[in-house]
Amino acid sequence: MFLAATIQSKIIGALPLVFTYVFFGLSLICILRGIRMLTKRYRMRHEGLHASSALLRHKMNGEAYYLPVFSYSGRNGEVFDIMGEERYATEAEALKARRPPVFADERPDAGIEVCSALMLVRPALLMLLGGCLLAAMVYSMSLLPK
Repeated sequence: MFLAATIQSKIIGALPLVFTYVFFGLSLICILRGIRMLTKRYRMRHEGLHASSALLRHKMNGEAYYLPVFSYSGRNGEVFDIMGEERYATEAEALKARRPPVFADERPDAGIEVCSALMLVRPALLMLLGGCLLAAMVYSMSLLPK
């Protein structure tokens, strides 16, 4: 009986330390994911789509040219490939091509039809959740035995 009480008190004494590590890990994941999502949306909005590959084509006279291919994931996760119209002499030039998001599904705010400024809501909520988890970590650290 005494052994069971001792083990139980050790487990209860170690719980704040376990919660500290769990809260720290979850808050780090939420904050980093929110920052990553925010930077991806910012880059997409200001730089456009980057060419993911180049397609080699030949003219009738035997000359070769490259067309950039832009790939992106839609709102529901389906992958789209769009071939660019501008011709490039080398594959390296074609891979440097950029194209502004034209279709509704390409835009980072595609799921939001009210305002494009609302594209910041999900990353901001993730970072806020990370901040709350950091506060919970600090609280659980205060519960640690001295």
